[in-house]
Amino acid sequence: MNKTLRALLQRKNAAVEAARKITELAATETRDLLAEEQTQVDGLIGQVEALNAQIEREQRLIEAERSSAVAGVALEVRDGARLEGGVPNLLADPQRGFAHFGAFLASVRGASMRPSAADERLLLMAGPTTYANESVGADGGFLVPPQYSGEIMSVIESQDSLLARVRQIPVAGTEWKFPASETTAHGTTGIQAYWDSEADAINQTKPVFKNRSIKLDRLTALVPVTEEALEDASALGAWVQMEAGEKMTFKVSDAILNGTGAGQPLGLLNADCVVSVAKETSQVAATVVAENIMKMWTRMPAAHRARAIWLIHSDVEVQLMQLNVKIKNVAGSENVGGMPIWMPPNGLTASPYSTLLGRPVVPMESCQALGTVGDLWLADLSQYIAITKGAVKADQSMHFWFDQNMRAFRFVLRLGGQPWLQTAISRKNGSSTQSHFVSLATRS
Repeated sequence: MNKTLRALLQRKNAAVEAARKITELAATETRDLLAEEQTQVDGLIGQVEALNAQIEREQRLIEAERSSAVAGVALEVRDGARLEGGVPNLLADPQRGFAHFGAFLASVRGASMRPSAADERLLLMAGPTTYANESVGADGGFLVPPQYSGEIMSVIESQDSLLARVRQIPVAGTEWKFPASETTAHGTTGIQAYWDSEADAINQTKPVFKNRSIKLDRLTALVPVTEEALEDASALGAWVQMEAGEKMTFKVSDAILNGTGAGQPLGLLNADCVVSVAKETSQVAATVVAENIMKMWTRMPAAHRARAIWLIHSDVEVQLMQLNVKIKNVAGSENVGGMPIWMPPNGLTASPYSTLLGRPVVPMESCQALGTVGDLWLADLSQYIAITKGAVKADQSMHFWFDQNMRAFRFVLRLGGQPWLQTAISRKNGSSTQSHFVSLATRS
């Protein structure tokens, strides 16, 4: 392990960390950088750029010392690393030179067993250290290469994840503040339009905004892995990503539906803007009837119905399969059967979801049990705001369970969220309200 390269990387990490602290302080205080702070940040960025040049030069020298091959090779691949002119260009490689995630884990394992012979590809991902330790990064950790972090993020945003369906906004600080207007076209506040006559003075109105904010929360996964399991590197790489991704996917979707808003996103179940449709008179407990569906449909604003989907607990699906609009004879009594309002998927080539009033029906484990509030939703999820700060951050530590001969892999996602509306929408005519999120009241 080259001491000069290690020292350069540590100096670079220290400069980046110092600059980040200054910018995050300004973001926390919701202000721009002061002139003095801007000068400090510019100076630190200049140091980083100068160190980058020194790091690249040192890498070239190391390669020249190790190999007597004639320079000038256009492109070469060695152990999954891309080379330019015979020199590793690892910073440009999203996999940092590792052929797959398992190869990265095996390299980390080797570094813990023989620190003096640690893979130099890990040095490019070493975090800043706060104690005297030359062989590892912060708390003994190495950052997972960006491509692998992105693979976990793609699992979180998979088809079954609600995060992929909501409106996502990347942020730089710890909070996102925005002006919100919740006035309606037929409302009496905000900008108004009036009928008037020639020569009449035109009535003036002004927009009305509310100051809203969403704060970032933190979702984490800590995965312990034995040293024995690490020996099967390829299988372990797939397992770690799958496990972390699945657990984080469920937690994100569950928070969007059921989050309390305290240390986690505010979910639909606890949002004040949700409209709840009452059960029918004498409706049997733990059932869903056609009248429930039709009344929920009318509480969704017409402009949002084309984007709305049904979110259901899997036990609700049996109820939906039996739904139909009853047909009555001239005497007013119901005939057997009726017109179905639920349609199954039309073969393997069609949508993977059944439909209800023409909109997809998506079963979700995070929905509440049949018969309780939250077992059935009609939702336009584009009206749910989720803020994110970067992708999933993945780290590894060889010291957390050192006495148990285990390795810790940590994944962190910073995310916050809440519905766009704070309250339900009042209508021009009639006393009922509408919302982008409609639930069915308890049927007990």
